[in-house]
Amino acid sequence: MICPLVRRAAGVVPRRGLRPRSLALSTCPVLSRRQQEPFPAPSPRTTHQSLTLLSKSTSSSPALPSNVSLERALADRIAEWAGSTRAPERLAAYGVDGALARPLLREWADATAARVADGGVAAAGFDVAALALAHAANDPAAFESAVQRHFMAFVAGRTSTPASLAGHLSRLLRATDLSRAPFRGDALGARAVPRHFHLHVGPTNSGKTYAALRALGRAPTGVYAGPLRLLAHEVWERVNLGTVGGLEGAGRACNLLTGEERRVVDPDAGLLSCTVEMVPPTGPAGPWDVVVIDEMQMLADEQRGGAWTSAVMNVAAREVHLCGDDTAVDLLRALVESYGDELTVHRYERLTPLTVADKSLEGDWTAVRPGDCVVTFSRSNIFAVKKLIEQKAGRKCAVVYGALPPETRAEQARDFNDDAGRAEVLVASDAVGMGLNLKINRMIFESLHKFDGKNEVPLALTQVKQIAGRAGRFGQAHASASSSPSSSSGGQVTTLYAADLPRLRELLPLPLPAASRAVLEAPPGALADLAALLPPTTTFAALLEHLAALARLPARTALASHAHKIPLARLVETSRAQLALDEVALFTHAPVNHRDERVAAVFSAVVAAYAGAGLVELEAVLAPTRLLKTLDVAETTLAALPPLPPHLGIGRPYLAPPVLIASIPALESLHKALVLYIWLSFRLDVAFPDRALALKHKERAERVLEACLERLPGLRQKKSHERTKEMDKEVALHRRMYTDKHGKVKPPIEWVRKEQARRGGRLGAASFVVGE
Repeated sequence: MICPLVRRAAGVVPRRGLRPRSLALSTCPVLSRRQQEPFPAPSPRTTHQSLTLLSKSTSSSPALPSNVSLERALADRIAEWAGSTRAPERLAAYGVDGALARPLLREWADATAARVADGGVAAAGFDVAALALAHAANDPAAFESAVQRHFMAFVAGRTSTPASLAGHLSRLLRATDLSRAPFRGDALGARAVPRHFHLHVGPTNSGKTYAALRALGRAPTGVYAGPLRLLAHEVWERVNLGTVGGLEGAGRACNLLTGEERRVVDPDAGLLSCTVEMVPPTGPAGPWDVVVIDEMQMLADEQRGGAWTSAVMNVAAREVHLCGDDTAVDLLRALVESYGDELTVHRYERLTPLTVADKSLEGDWTAVRPGDCVVTFSRSNIFAVKKLIEQKAGRKCAVVYGALPPETRAEQARDFNDDAGRAEVLVASDAVGMGLNLKINRMIFESLHKFDGKNEVPLALTQVKQIAGRAGRFGQAHASASSSPSSSSGGQVTTLYAADLPRLRELLPLPLPAASRAVLEAPPGALADLAALLPPTTTFAALLEHLAALARLPARTALASHAHKIPLARLVETSRAQLALDEVALFTHAPVNHRDERVAAVFSAVVAAYAGAGLVELEAVLAPTRLLKTLDVAETTLAALPPLPPHLGIGRPYLAPPVLIASIPALESLHKALVLYIWLSFRLDVAFPDRALALKHKERAERVLEACLERLPGLRQKKSHERTKEMDKEVALHRRMYTDKHGKVKPPIEWVRKEQARRGGRLGAASFVVGE
């Protein structure tokens, strides 16, 4: 059981005399363990339900606490916070002197605990529904925020509180009151439009996104918003070609908009494909006709979910089509209802069956077949598994993992999908679960655990189901955002080791836990309003903490996590005096993996250059890392090698110089640094003038990285029964064309020509080129 229920004793307790106890929040939503078939029988049938006739969700809803348990949890938090050292420290930033804070905290804690004990949570002035959801979601921070706001309102309302302090605390509470966010600012345009939401619900490979895109294809104006740049690019390409959304070859002009890319096919095009963070709230001439938002369950993601919530809340469109799994149905129903809009649910069944194999591979790598995908959970494991499969089974492997650039992942997927591609097997991390259209017959879990940076932990149920669901293809192409559903063979899922197979069988039928709260990003002005009320020495990281501690949110929402911004905020803080608050916020929102030391160094150099001179030259900020030098060396090495033979594993092994293998991590870092520069150049274009150069280096890095991955060594020689005379002839012809007897390249090398020209032809060709 990956998510044990933590139960509290729930006896009948008198309200009066309630004593604080330690806060004990349940660690997870309750998961129903009723056994079901993994998926219903394949059928393209779709059912339609109006909001009022919506059937009960098949996902598992979080168990809300009893009144007694909620009162205890609140009383515990009141007592703990009032007696903590952090309370007076934080209150000092709000103008409450330390000497005054302690007696006020004691007075408030006694009075509030008594009111909770006598009248309950609501009678004490707290939002019962919000605290109940926070309790079910194991979110003590939400309790602390409610407690802190309650105390500040208590102090501001006391007649003995100095007027200046009472006014300051009231302004702080107003500045951090986000509860009316759906009816202010950017959201006002959406409130003025009668919107009809269509929620397309179904498992992977059910055709739900295809159905939504048919509506987009018929609309005069509209937007597709995807979770990844790869998906946005794929839909953009297919709409222009007319191969998606029922266009039947009649392409329509569609523009592309992502954080790092802009492609304008036609300035007057009515259609746009973008990442969800980039959705324009309104169309070029008023509300959009149709907006499609993919992977809608992501609105509960603590880091990125704010983009989905913002799109649902702010987009002005007559029809909004949301695609996702069953976990967000009840939450979206509540949100849409609160906006005064209409919701229709369309349910889909998986179009191909997904079955669990009768047995595992029992640790036998030779049992890996063409069309298999082996999932493991670190880059080192991916390369180790790739080598084992190529050595034991003799099958060339493509690789997909999170650190690879999206373009390289797409190329690796293409090599695996294409019948003419070299790769027969895919080795991937959990990055395979979203964004790639893959022709996987069988999914193999190398393990059902992953390392989270500290410990080996079980895979989350959502990860297991999403990864397993990628197995099963639709004819020559899988069902995805861009391919029409059709009949196909089903998919199969298994494990490498027998010990994991029973657990996989147990997990797959389980319902996913329902999302209880949508994640909300603070409106742009909230940080500025709060910063004006705090001491000028407040760091940006501390400002984020204060906002999280004070924010009052709309119903059924939680504030987006800022944990990923804190490391970047600390890097930016050294230049804070030269930067405006919105510039600091922009830098902390940039796509930077701070755990990559090379990328973090480039980020620091970018911030320093921008803060110092207002001009960031690409090669100047990259120079200290020597990343471009690594790219030059790898590119030059590849130019000296013959192309790969048409069939691998026949004859002499292909050349794989160690310098190419060693350069892969640096090339990944270079690509991230270039994406960072391009991302910033679209937002601060005057200060980042080298976008064209960055794009050029980015394309070079993608080509070289793909070539390095292709040349990873390990593939064993094919056995006699695995090769044909035609294959041997093709390899022999290739060897005569491209290599000499030592395996070195025959044709002239480009850099050799350049070097000869530079030296004025003083050295003969024989000094550089073998076999001429």
